[in-house]
Amino acid sequence: MWNFTLERQIDSNTIAQVGYVGSHGTHLPINYAYNICQQTPASTAALPNAFAATTSPHCPSAAAAVVASGASVYCCLTVNPGYWGLSSSVYHSLQAKVDHRFSHGFSLLANFTWSKLIDDSSSDWGGFWSLDVLGQDFYNRRAERSVSAGDIPARFTLAPIVELPFGPGKKWLNNGVGSQVLGGWRTSAIYTISSGSPFGITDNSYGFCNGAGVLSDRPMLIGNPLPSGFQQTPSHWFDKSAFDFSGTCPAAGLVDLTGPFDVHKAFGNAPRYFSNIRNPGVNNFDFSLQKDFKIPAREQTRLTFSADFFNLPNHPEFAEPNADPTVKNFGQISRTALSSRTIQLGLHLYF
Repeated sequence: MWNFTLERQIDSNTIAQVGYVGSHGTHLPINYAYNICQQTPASTAALPNAFAATTSPHCPSAAAAVVASGASVYCCLTVNPGYWGLSSSVYHSLQAKVDHRFSHGFSLLANFTWSKLIDDSSSDWGGFWSLDVLGQDFYNRRAERSVSAGDIPARFTLAPIVELPFGPGKKWLNNGVGSQVLGGWRTSAIYTISSGSPFGITDNSYGFCNGAGVLSDRPMLIGNPLPSGFQQTPSHWFDKSAFDFSGTCPAAGLVDLTGPFDVHKAFGNAPRYFSNIRNPGVNNFDFSLQKDFKIPAREQTRLTFSADFFNLPNHPEFAEPNADPTVKNFGQISRTALSSRTIQLGLHLYF
């Protein structure tokens, strides 16, 4: 890991920082079940075509042994050595922060990160229906290298706290009814805006829909999925005609130039995650209004009223598009990631 930070004291309560953080991971833990020939055709008669769906150096000799044995199915060449330490990653980021400690009824924390994260697997075991569960080609780790599932190029967060200048000891309305009604209120907020996470295509039906018999069914790129002038909408998040799904089991209406399950296109050249096709980003504003009421019991005893507003502007925060090409709503967004505006009222007793 590499990092450095430049810090500047703006005033007695405010510090600004700019820094770089980077890391390079090698031999990261990841567990792959290696199938020597990476596919299991129904019978040995399918072997000539099956060879087109593998890059394994073991296939010819292993397949010859199966043919010589007269086996009716080609499923006895699977091995599970449990290899670990095959994955790698690279991360670079520019980070900036402004921290104004609470003074004169105001505090502020602001953070901005500009970064890039690249890897060939984003988890050691992503579970079924994950782009990290097996990989597309066990014998070609380079083909798995892309932006990471956790790559967020830009993220900005602003978190202010403000005490309203009313009530005892404040600038206005120091006494009287107005002091009791408007005094003691404070507001806080968290505003977050960030890029979306990368999008990747995977077979969520667990159908092993390519000639290699693996779970990651990536198509061939035959165009630009986000051409100039393309308007992204929840029902049309990218141009599906930019992909040839012949190496998979595509839903109706998708391009399959040479027909489904084409073993010659089993290893599609589309990346594991696209850097330009991203899930919807975040643009969220949460707001809180609070007031303390002193209780004449002990010095620290007080009652706090709070009104919290989550997603105050009521912006729709869309979830990721459907990534499974075997279903009819592939590439469409059908749900939201966050709830609509939510209001929460509370009373808290401190003693």
